[in-house]
Amino acid sequence: MHGVTPKLTCPKCGSEMRSYERNGVTVDQCTECKGIFLDRGELERLIAAEGAHYEREPMQRSEEGRGGRRKPKKRSFLEGLLEGGGD
Repeated sequence: MHGVTPKLTCPKCGSEMRSYERNGVTVDQCTECKGIFLDRGELERLIAAEGAHYEREPMQRSEEGRGGRRKPKKRSFLEGLLEGGGD
């Protein structure tokens, strides 16, 4: 059974799930209910990646200057990570 990836079934609705990688973390998402399922330790890795993302953001803001125009609100790191699925 080497090289064969078993199909995952959503524990909530029983539909097929797909796996994709974001920021070094494998995320399993239901194709029907869009539930997100993480393995042990993956949530902590996502939280660490989010912290690193927000540490870089203040530096970017200070480089933008004070032009008077407001930029559109940025999505949070996790919103961007999870919203688009594997796309």
